[in-house]
Amino acid sequence: MKKILLVDTKYKEGGPKTVHQNILNSYLSKKYEIKEIGISDSVLHFNPIKGMKFVRSYWKLINAEHADVALVRGLQYIGFLMVLAAKLSNVKKIIVCVHGSDWDVPERTFRKIILKYIIEPLEIRMADSIFTVCQAEQKIVKPLKLAKAGANKGVIYNTFPNVDINKISSGKLRKELNIPENKIIVISVGRVVIRKGHQYIIETLKNFKDSAFVFAIVGSGDYLHHYEEQCKEEIAEKRLFLLGNRTDVYELLKDSDIFLFPTLNENHSMALLEAINMHCAAIVTNVGGNTETIKDGETGIVIRPKNAADIVSALYRMKDKEKRKIYTQAAYAFSQVQFSVENTLGKLEILFNE
Repeated sequence: MKKILLVDTKYKEGGPKTVHQNILNSYLSKKYEIKEIGISDSVLHFNPIKGMKFVRSYWKLINAEHADVALVRGLQYIGFLMVLAAKLSNVKKIIVCVHGSDWDVPERTFRKIILKYIIEPLEIRMADSIFTVCQAEQKIVKPLKLAKAGANKGVIYNTFPNVDINKISSGKLRKELNIPENKIIVISVGRVVIRKGHQYIIETLKNFKDSAFVFAIVGSGDYLHHYEEQCKEEIAEKRLFLLGNRTDVYELLKDSDIFLFPTLNENHSMALLEAINMHCAAIVTNVGGNTETIKDGETGIVIRPKNAADIVSALYRMKDKEKRKIYTQAAYAFSQVQFSVENTLGKLEILFNE
């Protein structure tokens, strides 16, 4: 039986953690010995001493397992260090899964230039196989053309959760927050950081006075306290609820009507798939892999990033319950097929066996 290592930093929440859990809980765990390894993420800031210590820690972890395959979450600086550790170890094959890249963010700082044109190309070149989780990333990440011959395996999407909605309890969110049944709950789930675009939800709230809608933001991060200070009035009026990190996300999503995803860059979002699974109508920005899941006017509404006016317009379009129902049914049907176990983990299994 082959031994597979899932190599990443340790997360308390977020998409990467969910992706690993999906693999560990899948049929693949019966075909392979799969183990998750990693240490808590640390701020390295290009410090060479910290970087070398990080590589050494991962090298020791990987070597101790005597594994056949290391599946490493890349790209970016941390990904490079983990791939380097795997390259120096006794593992037989390195597969890099691209969940994010410095090419996603259009910055031209010296640090970004080093990452985009030196670090990430080296990381890609070290991989025996590499794939992205959305088609958009195949176009965005230019150094993918530097992969070894035949190493770029294209796209392997994240797997649709396919959680039985009937087994998820209803009414928890409305009861907890005392939200009347006639209110439309707009929820956003994700780390509260700049690139997730929560600031445009706040801007929308400041200018959008329709009392039919209430907003809930789920997640923790650097800007949560900032938004608490900025939105004291909206919080007091119970138009905005900042819920922090939660472990009952499916229950919260099931009670919600609209999933608002104003992210500034994205790959293939697990939070979006979870919302679709719980029959939330989705409003997403036209970035990354979002439009590979949501087709505007068919499975949801697509808006421009950094645009509060577009959010307002989309919310009005979503106000009709029957319209939301059409979107949720279409998105659910599409995602179940497009991101099925066969189309996702089945492709990953092929890579493990090559």
